[in-house]
Amino acid sequence: MENKPELQNGPTKSGTLFIKDVDRIDCATFEPNQGITGKSWYVDVYVTGPLDENGFVYDFSLLKKLVKDVLKKTIDHALLIPIESKQVQYEAVKSSEKWSLMAATRLSETKTSWEYQCPNGAVYPVRCVKITREIVEQECRKLIRHRLPSHINDVKVALRKEAGPKDSSFFRYTHGISGHQGLCQRLFHGHRSRVEVYVASEQRTDLEQYVANELFGSSVHVASLDQVLDGSFELGMNRSLVGNVRLGYEGTLGYSEASLPANRVFFVPEFTSIECMTREVATHLVERFNLQASVRVVCYEGIDKGAVVEL
Repeated sequence: MENKPELQNGPTKSGTLFIKDVDRIDCATFEPNQGITGKSWYVDVYVTGPLDENGFVYDFSLLKKLVKDVLKKTIDHALLIPIESKQVQYEAVKSSEKWSLMAATRLSETKTSWEYQCPNGAVYPVRCVKITREIVEQECRKLIRHRLPSHINDVKVALRKEAGPKDSSFFRYTHGISGHQGLCQRLFHGHRSRVEVYVASEQRTDLEQYVANELFGSSVHVASLDQVLDGSFELGMNRSLVGNVRLGYEGTLGYSEASLPANRVFFVPEFTSIECMTREVATHLVERFNLQASVRVVCYEGIDKGAVVEL
């Protein structure tokens, strides 16, 4: 009679499961050498542990829900600030928080000041001097690991930027949608976004580069005129503006106010939604380059979502 192995008496078997693109993060980070910029990442998660009686490490659906819940309550749509940087100061203000930030560019002695008073939770403080992708991965790992069962041996989180097709143009922006009922009302949340421009059905990579690098200066904050409390401003973006502009509004989560360099702001007439931003871009291109043929502009809001405008 053939002897079958007694698996229950052998060593515990383990395995690793993964979910690619389990979620996407849209957030902003303060960079001491640049200021506040937008970020967007794909989130990949790997979990290692012993196999249960069904041969599972962990249930895919439970892991997916856990990751989404954790990131939404912490890093997603927040401003990440390196609190060990000497260029960061914090002050508690009643039921909100106030952050004072100083940025210095690599290429000049010029320093810019940024201030942000916001409802609790709009800022995610990180214990580091400078925020990098690897540090954000470690933060995500700790947040997720803390909520998984104790038998899980290891968790790995990998964040990926969108690559896009060849010759793609990306820009980074932050904004706050004052009338939004959710986390998008946070004044400093951001995105890394791709732009596409078509003139008479021909894709114009030169105009895409213009939008990303010149019109938006590769990194920009988008504000509407009704958000302005004080300071110099004009429609569009003017890099010659001097000093700071102060923005503010009341949302369902509380009051938000910020002071930032006026020459880093792209001002739109009414709304800071991606739909209105895309229309502003399309109108600008038609007028700036005297385009006579039909124009179609696609601006993304982070990864795989956005708006299309045809003129």
